[in-house]
Amino acid sequence: MTNGNVPDRLHRLFLERLNVEVASADTDLFETGVLDSLGFVDLLAGVEREFQIRIAVAEIDLDHFRSLAKIAAFIGGQLMGIPPGA
Repeated sequence: MTNGNVPDRLHRLFLERLNVEVASADTDLFETGVLDSLGFVDLLAGVEREFQIRIAVAEIDLDHFRSLAKIAAFIGGQLMGIPPGA
């Protein structure tokens, strides 16, 4: 799996799991109401399943999940073994 697939797979995850079309990769998902607390939990579960990664509670920083671009960067770092915020 290459990190280049992350944005496309993430976009598909939003469409298929959350039934949401996100306007752009930089749309703030919380400010626009795309994600609420339940949607966020569903997103975390979907990301873990889709990308076969584990997201520890200590790694959850809402700033990493504000947009598709930020989520893709977070996932890319996880796949490469880079700790969040490094």
